[in-house]
Amino acid sequence: MKTSASRLINMTIVVCGVCLASTTTYGEEPVYSESQIRALAGNGHFVAYTNNPVVPLGTNGQWDAGALGSPTVLKVGKVFHMYYEAWGVQNDYSTLQIGHATSEDGVHWIKDPANPVLPKGTGKDWDKDGTWDPFVIHEDGVFKMWYGGGNKVCDWGYAVSKDGTHFEKKGQISRLGHVEDDHVVHDKASGRYFMYYWDRKHEPMGLFRAESTNETDFAFTNATRVRIAGLIEGKEYPEMYKFTHVIQEGQSWHMFYAKFVRPGCKNCKTGYATSSDGLNWTAQNTNVFVGQDGELLKLADDLWLMFYGPDGYFDQAGCDIRVALFKGKLDDLAGISFRKEKK
Repeated sequence: MKTSASRLINMTIVVCGVCLASTTTYGEEPVYSESQIRALAGNGHFVAYTNNPVVPLGTNGQWDAGALGSPTVLKVGKVFHMYYEAWGVQNDYSTLQIGHATSEDGVHWIKDPANPVLPKGTGKDWDKDGTWDPFVIHEDGVFKMWYGGGNKVCDWGYAVSKDGTHFEKKGQISRLGHVEDDHVVHDKASGRYFMYYWDRKHEPMGLFRAESTNETDFAFTNATRVRIAGLIEGKEYPEMYKFTHVIQEGQSWHMFYAKFVRPGCKNCKTGYATSSDGLNWTAQNTNVFVGQDGELLKLADDLWLMFYGPDGYFDQAGCDIRVALFKGKLDDLAGISFRKEKK
């Protein structure tokens, strides 16, 4: 992975003994076709990409040298965009800021030379002690980012961009003081925005959903606690389940989540749950893959990428961003465990 301008060059790639044939490059990175990505994906289960990480740490002294995390990924036109938090100095929350990378295939990424694209505030700004946990969607030609700001007092903010690089902060949108891990779904049928987030004040049952008719006026005081049915009482529940990633597929809702154990989230297994309304969830699989802070990206109806942090490295020095690949329908994941073996 490089920070570079885009240029196309023909080349041949072999990964894990699988010849991926002639391909092109994006900057100095290869570009895989959909068929080449399928050759690397697990059939009905996620398989970790052999050339992980896909987004590495910066070098010593750079703004992202400490640790990376909380990726959010989307495709706009032909370009994939990833936003992520980064620590300049690990364990110093005041160095957290938000970066951006782009890709032409979802696997090979180039960091934005303008990073950090959402820096922490200055002076008396509410987010002067760090910006983190970005979540971004693209609507009506606008990149819409919800993000966390602060350190000891942690709340949600909102920012917008026309080009995905230059963001305008729109201000603080919550007064909760102890939140993290946001994910927003715009339900076009109801016209409402739903924010899923974690509230440390209510641990271990800290998973909530707030609603709004627009991007900023979420009714946090009336937020609903999210419960995942189907987990074993006293053994799997109540526990701290967070890192939620929620998507809609037709009339169905799908959520990926993970059990959270401090420090580092060691043996952090990401699970899979389904819902008919986005609020009442049933666990389908508690071990989809091993890793934390998973973010799902749809490449085709039966081809998916999951971006995540390595096991045991949540908020720890050296945490990078990795990807696992899966071909099949999301419903296929029910009861199927993550496989690490090479293809």
